[in-house]
Amino acid sequence: MFGLLGTGAIYAQKESANWYFGDSAGLDFNSGSPIPLKNGQLITSEGCATISDPQGNLLFYTDGTNVWDRQHRIMVNGTGLLGHSSSTMSALIIPKPGDLNSYYIFTIDKPSYFLTRGQPIDGVNYSEVDMSLNNGYGDIVSSNKNVHLITYDSNDPVEKEYKSSEKITAVTHSDGSSIWVITQFINKFYAFRVNTDGVNKTPIVSTVPQTVFPRIDDVGANISAIGYMKLSPDGKKLAIAHSSLSLGSPKTGTKRSGSVLLYDFNNTTGMISHQQTIIRDTYPYGIEFSPDSKLLYITVSNFSTADVFKDSNLYQYNLESSNIVASQYNVKTSLNVAGALQLAIDGKIYRAGYEVFQKGGKKLSVINAPNVIGGGANYAHNSVDLGSNRTAELGLPPFVQSIFKYTFDYEFTCFGDNTTFIITSEDPYDTVVWDFGDGQKSTLEDPKHTYTNPAVYTVSLSLTLNGITNDPLIKQITISEPPKVMPTSYELIQCDSYDSDPADGKATFNLELANGPLTFNTTDNIKVFYYTDKASAEADLNNSKALNPIYTNKTQGELLHAKVFKANTACYSMAKVKLTTTQAIDLESFQLMGCAIGTNGEGIFNLDIARQNIIKELALPNNVTLTFHENESDGAIGIHPLPDQFTSMATSLYIRAENDNICYGNGVLKLMVQVFPTLENQIIEVCQSEFPIIVESGIPLAQIKNFTYMWNTGQQSNFIEVSQPGVYQLSISDPTIGCGETINFTVVQNEIATIETIDVTDYTVTVHLSQPIEAFEFALTTLLGPYQPSNQFVNIAPGKHSVFVRDKNQCTTVSREFYVMGFPKYFTPNNDSHHQYWNVKGLEPTTNTHSDITIFNRYGKLLYSFDPLKSRGWDGTYNGQLLIPDDYWFTFRLSEGEFYSGHFSLKL
Repeated sequence: MFGLLGTGAIYAQKESANWYFGDSAGLDFNSGSPIPLKNGQLITSEGCATISDPQGNLLFYTDGTNVWDRQHRIMVNGTGLLGHSSSTMSALIIPKPGDLNSYYIFTIDKPSYFLTRGQPIDGVNYSEVDMSLNNGYGDIVSSNKNVHLITYDSNDPVEKEYKSSEKITAVTHSDGSSIWVITQFINKFYAFRVNTDGVNKTPIVSTVPQTVFPRIDDVGANISAIGYMKLSPDGKKLAIAHSSLSLGSPKTGTKRSGSVLLYDFNNTTGMISHQQTIIRDTYPYGIEFSPDSKLLYITVSNFSTADVFKDSNLYQYNLESSNIVASQYNVKTSLNVAGALQLAIDGKIYRAGYEVFQKGGKKLSVINAPNVIGGGANYAHNSVDLGSNRTAELGLPPFVQSIFKYTFDYEFTCFGDNTTFIITSEDPYDTVVWDFGDGQKSTLEDPKHTYTNPAVYTVSLSLTLNGITNDPLIKQITISEPPKVMPTSYELIQCDSYDSDPADGKATFNLELANGPLTFNTTDNIKVFYYTDKASAEADLNNSKALNPIYTNKTQGELLHAKVFKANTACYSMAKVKLTTTQAIDLESFQLMGCAIGTNGEGIFNLDIARQNIIKELALPNNVTLTFHENESDGAIGIHPLPDQFTSMATSLYIRAENDNICYGNGVLKLMVQVFPTLENQIIEVCQSEFPIIVESGIPLAQIKNFTYMWNTGQQSNFIEVSQPGVYQLSISDPTIGCGETINFTVVQNEIATIETIDVTDYTVTVHLSQPIEAFEFALTTLLGPYQPSNQFVNIAPGKHSVFVRDKNQCTTVSREFYVMGFPKYFTPNNDSHHQYWNVKGLEPTTNTHSDITIFNRYGKLLYSFDPLKSRGWDGTYNGQLLIPDDYWFTFRLSEGEFYSGHFSLKL
């Protein structure tokens, strides 16, 4: 049994040993002094983040949108994060407590539309990185990518739109294990706790007096979101830089509005309180605390009244002073813009920035003794070289601030181990007192202690310097029993039948099939890593060199070493697995018919039918299980088994037979798609006189006997006789493969049209029915038509007419007469038998009562008067004499009050 670095030691100092920032710049602090790195791929103007393992080996880095692994390649699934390279603190990497392989990347989008006009603002999100994946190079877990955190009032449309500021920081919880991640927006701080269960998405919310509303300038930038925020390493203070608090130019001497505020932080409850203003009416950007948390450093840019950058200041404040504001000390005035400040593991604070007319800075500046008040801080301007073609911009990578505080680590935490405790701080101390949480104590610097029971213990470390004892450093550690594993080697047997030489004793194994037997099929959550030798297994602290679980043995009977962990512990046991090959039983080839779905050639198959048929046909033992796989290699090693309900086109699947994870045999299952006859729901329109009718299934005559039939009437034939309208449902099945289909026959009896009214307006006739007109067609004059779907006729001549209406199946026709009234424009009384008389046409004889028609000449002289229904009309004479061709006038009144007048022509 063995123990690795304690899982409660969530942040060893060397996890911040590598930095990547700016334009391809980087620094390596592993040697104790910063060494330029020339392999970085990151290019960012502001936000960035980097993480290394506890030994100082790079793991990955990010600009908040892309993630690069330790080989400086884009990590698998490592694009599309929701930060922004122009967000002040676009990313912060947090190790997951209790899991040596998991990290969370918290990202903050730039909360404005500058550079991203038209795109939504994404606010604060996090993504999980699992370093055990991709051969130890890491992979972002798809199910935990870009998980949104609510850092705003979702009922406020402005807050919901902008979502956050550009600030985020983190510090260890007072329990020494979990971590607080804090961000700020408007007048609230949101503290999210990260522990062994992951990220608690419900934050602790603190409301403070200072309100910082989004302030959007004329280019779309939210100027109030800019500026850093940091927690002190001891977790007691929080400082925040608001570069601007109002619109107008925040940079000019008359409109400076930025400030730096200091708060108390309770790292037990996550609450923030006691606001103090450190500096106001300026343009602050960078923030950092000294390693001992007693001094605060701020960078501030200064501008002329013409809004042109002038210079910058680096200020120091003594937080133990009775008047913090008055303790301000100007460390340096320079031509560099106010960039980020970041504490490193060498105990120094580094400053980014550049002269405003240069493209980036070729060097960083450094505060060599940041715990010292005043000039003794030993600031060195532009003194840290970044190498050729590498430049700093505004940002530097932030870390969990607790990393820079007095702290300790521990290792060997399996029950029965001699657990070792190590002080990781570089700072001096005179004496130490360890309290191991079980009633035992030690004053040794790096003591070893053996616990008598597996349990969770609260360990504290008290350090004394010059007679002053610091607050105890507290961590909870778990002493775990190692997993129980087989005392002897487990033999994993694989069929040697999928390569060119089935007798060479070599095959591809799925090592994960041994996990259960090795651990007596425990229900505990375990992780198993395999190695070719025990020494390599024990030396690989991060398990990054473990074998791929899909492994081809080198020799028959090869012995592998399994490193078996309980999940979320650093405790493991070693076991052995012997790889043995055997000849597979040939299960031959089988067929399975499936029902076609759609028209693209796919079918649905019930693989369990094939499984039961094969077991029965071959009389396989009860302890043999069959799985089906899409390709031969998957079948060989038993991975990616297909579900029993499987959709596919016609293809061949590969059968794997195994007995307690031991390969037993293999074969092929051919899938054949049975195309079911294409049937559709039908609507059958029937005339009343045509009942009864025969309704048939639609199955082709040659295939009728291949199927079974069941109507909702209870009949079981291919057809039924129907005597009335209704919905008749038929279920058709293929008994050989279980395919089936249900179709509906809707029998509709055609209606007889009922004419309600006929409207005549300006020689346009509209026929109105009591039913919807879509089921009918219409004709004028004759029963034979022609018929039209429209119920409207235009330009109908005056006179008597008939309209005919029938259903579209021509079952029944109804008709009605109607009249179109009109006055002829001329008549020709020349004895040729045509148009001899002038009279009104289309006058309904039974419904219209009227006055006589009177005829006048152009001078108003009455020429003739007659009843239009009793007279043929005017013959063009006056006193027996035919009048000359001319225009004549008429008047006519209906009893309903309608009055008509006009003129017409007499022609010869």
